[in-house]
Amino acid sequence: QRNIILDLFNVKYSDSSGLSSLLVGHRICKNANGSFILTRINENIARLIAISQLENILNIVGTVDEAIDFIFMEEIEKELKRELE
Repeated sequence: QRNIILDLFNVKYSDSSGLSSLLVGHRICKNANGSFILTRINENIARLIAISQLENILNIVGTVDEAIDFIFMEEIEKELKRELE
């Protein structure tokens, strides 16, 4: 799959290895010309991402519906770019 939505609602804690896994997921999707989106993260995960200065690298939205909309809009933009080429 090139687009992945990861709902972290039930994840209460993560360490550097969990963060590394998120970066691997991001890289896999990016290499496939897709999107890796995190949703419903808690305060602890948000703090870890901020401390690691990854909030501008990872796509983070509040809800699963927002993540679906994000992917939908990305796909529309990609299609429009292909048509203009």
